[in-house]
Amino acid sequence: MEQFYAMPPQPAPVSVKPDKEERRQIRKKYNLTALVLLINIFIFNGIAIAGGSFLPNSFWENEFYSTAYSCCIPIISEITAIIVGIKLMGLDFKPLATRDGFNGGTMFKLITLAVGLQTAASMIAAIITAILDQFGLKSPTADLTATTSLPANLLMYFYACLLGPVLEELLYRGVLLQSMRKYNEKFAIFLSAVIFGLMHENYQQFILGFLVGIPLAVVTIKSGSLIPSIFTHIIVNTSGMFFNCWMQYSNSKFYQSATGKAVDDLTLSDMSTADITAVLFRFGIMIAALVVGIVVLVKGGNMSRPTPAGKARTMPIFVTAALWWIVFILYAFLNFVWPFIRQ
Repeated sequence: MEQFYAMPPQPAPVSVKPDKEERRQIRKKYNLTALVLLINIFIFNGIAIAGGSFLPNSFWENEFYSTAYSCCIPIISEITAIIVGIKLMGLDFKPLATRDGFNGGTMFKLITLAVGLQTAASMIAAIITAILDQFGLKSPTADLTATTSLPANLLMYFYACLLGPVLEELLYRGVLLQSMRKYNEKFAIFLSAVIFGLMHENYQQFILGFLVGIPLAVVTIKSGSLIPSIFTHIIVNTSGMFFNCWMQYSNSKFYQSATGKAVDDLTLSDMSTADITAVLFRFGIMIAALVVGIVVLVKGGNMSRPTPAGKARTMPIFVTAALWWIVFILYAFLNFVWPFIRQ
């Protein structure tokens, strides 16, 4: 007896161009992602403004209190944005906690690349600062100078080297990247790196955040895990803090000149053997990062190319998401205008 089996239902083909209703749904999702970032921006800057306006000078003169307040600002804003982002976007972070998508070799290359880019970003920022100085333009950056209070220093190092990297990865490689990667992974990588740089609210750290944000986003997508980016972010911040402390305590003149806090020119005779060794080490890492980057580009990767349908659902709709325009305008002001006019 002949038997007939029903074919399983086949998914409807996806049209290259989305219809009006699909465009509306995609735009809504893009706006929700931007809303998460706006929540972070307004909470962060709102708390900072409130503290500067209402807290007495005696509070800011206490090194532990001022450090604790400075650390609490991003903690509150980022945790709030992460929670809201997970709820609004319906994200599940459990798959991003896997350890199966990467190995020791991947981590070594990623850390080398990220730390090398850290040095390159510092050099680029120094060149831009020198050019701006010729026009009388100065922009403050995050002050990571150790205080005379041990509890304040420990709190600052805990946030900068551990808690901060974890929260930032959850927000930028977690909520932001995962929300934007559906149709075009390359676009999501670039966007997450730009926003990660802009959230620092000064051009010096924007350069570092953007450059390092690209490989962190790439490895997150390729590994399907946040663990490599979190661990690498911790290493980058810790190495930066270590080098900063090394300069501050080993050679104060070298530190003052290197951080732009002194106008005297730095000569080779002002540097100790240990200072020169540390600088050469960082340049060596930068060269190694260049080699790693070239090898990765030559070998290529397994990043999926955006399809015509994916492209049609990315930039043409993204530019119509009004909240994203607000995000970029606010960040442009906070990074490239406000630091120069508040002097």
